[in-house]
Amino acid sequence: MHYQIKNEITNAMLLFVDDFLNRKNLYQFNSSWNIESPLERVWNELISYKRWSVWCDGLQSIEPLDQFDQLKKGNHIRSVWKGTLPYTLTIDATVKDFIQYSFLSFTVTGDLLGEGICHFLQSQNNTTIHFVWNVSPTKLWMKMSSPFARPVFIENHDQIMDQAVTGFAKMIKVKSLSLMGRGNE
Repeated sequence: MHYQIKNEITNAMLLFVDDFLNRKNLYQFNSSWNIESPLERVWNELISYKRWSVWCDGLQSIEPLDQFDQLKKGNHIRSVWKGTLPYTLTIDATVKDFIQYSFLSFTVTGDLLGEGICHFLQSQNNTTIHFVWNVSPTKLWMKMSSPFARPVFIENHDQIMDQAVTGFAKMIKVKSLSLMGRGNE
């Protein structure tokens, strides 16, 4: 009986510490891009996940966890990402909401835990993508090093995103691409 109470207290303490580290390690990315291309074209390319590796150097691999060709609500994909730092992140994403040509949201598990939200807006022949990404690392070494390595992790993320957006723009041969804003915490 005494042993069981001790284990329950230990487990409760571990859960508390893990929850504390997750809250202290929340990364909030808020980015917008304006791409000189029609919304339908941008949307159709982005939901064709099998082609992401063509334009995104930071994506090492991507695979469906269920059978589908283009992203839609309920789909699950696994992707492995690598920036300039010497580590990879494996992420399992589940598409939660999907409104064609307008909105996409997903949850992630694996080496990151959290959610992503994308809004798409067309203005004449331009498409604006607004992306919000709220995640916490699950790897203990990342959680523990965050107090001093946080700026480096953010920079690594930003480099992957900048390269992906630039690669995407080149792939669809846009004439103009502009970063409209970035807010990272």
